[in-house]
Amino acid sequence: MLKRFPSLHMLVVKGCGGVIFADARGGWWIDSPVGSEVVVDGVHLREIKEVEIAQLHLRYAHTRIERPKESLILAGSIERVGQIIPVIVVREGMIFVLLDGYLRVKALRHCGRDTAVAEIWECKEEEALVEILARAHSRRWDFLEEAALLRELHDHYHLSQSKIASLVGRKQSWVSTRLALYHALSEDLMELIRKGAISTWAAGRVIVPIARAIPEHGKLLSENLSRLSLSTREMAQFLCHYRKANRRQRENMVREPGLFLKSVRAQEEAREARTLKEGPEGKWFRDFRVITQMLKGLLGEVHRLFSKGQDNLDRRVLLTAFEESRKGFGELENEIRRYNDYQRESAGHHKSSSAGSWHQADQRYPEDLANHR
Repeated sequence: MLKRFPSLHMLVVKGCGGVIFADARGGWWIDSPVGSEVVVDGVHLREIKEVEIAQLHLRYAHTRIERPKESLILAGSIERVGQIIPVIVVREGMIFVLLDGYLRVKALRHCGRDTAVAEIWECKEEEALVEILARAHSRRWDFLEEAALLRELHDHYHLSQSKIASLVGRKQSWVSTRLALYHALSEDLMELIRKGAISTWAAGRVIVPIARAIPEHGKLLSENLSRLSLSTREMAQFLCHYRKANRRQRENMVREPGLFLKSVRAQEEAREARTLKEGPEGKWFRDFRVITQMLKGLLGEVHRLFSKGQDNLDRRVLLTAFEESRKGFGELENEIRRYNDYQRESAGHHKSSSAGSWHQADQRYPEDLANHR
């Protein structure tokens, strides 16, 4: 039986051996095979049915990053409740090009399934890629996965960056940033990222900057990192130390990144243990040692900064900085006086000299402070 839908925006009709009508505007119909569904979204006709996994052409597998743990979790979900979300394909003769759903296909294979529920888009392949990217906000995409699809549109289908940006609803800078990252990565490094051996963050923020400066260091580091499992914090820490290291140290770092980070952790743990053992008293002594060294350095600068014929404004600026520091020392001294046990116990003995300063020639320091003078 035939029927018209004069005003239709989206229609899903289960095939039951007959004819399915689907038209977003004009009200036209199509024949649909048994066991399939047809979705009309806007003016796009999309059939949903089970297809043989062997019929899927994994043309864009190189744009996806392997996630073994997530694949196993998804496989467990499929075993319990089945495949919920269809994969997205476009028809190409007798086969289907898989656009989205590579993780689902891998999970289905892990479950021993031979078929996958697929949403078949009847449109050009480049149009489908654009729509996949435009939908990127609705799912978690890796930076490199987006970059790889953008490269397909830019290099294979010859779309300009501005055209791609307008089609996917993004700014041109969004497109150019991802394309720049993709072109900065070597094939070897991209393969490691696809296999999940190295994160996109580590590649873009650590390996690429090092490779730009010293290509052999970038290559060696990427190879060695692929055998480790380092956190983002550890990678950032590695780059920070690399920037400060000399040539010999850098060579050792890229050859043995795991060993280097282990030594850094050991130093941090030793420092933390020492700090815990010494307590606030130890920090007090360390801080004052630093201050003392800084004061010695400033003392050596006096003859150069306070010269004859110096501009009054320049001198006032220097003296203002000095007075602010002296004021801080005065406040510290007052606090020490307030809490010093020696002065509380000997208040009567020192009452006559309490108005003076510790810096006067006839003023003696309390023993416990004088020992650290």
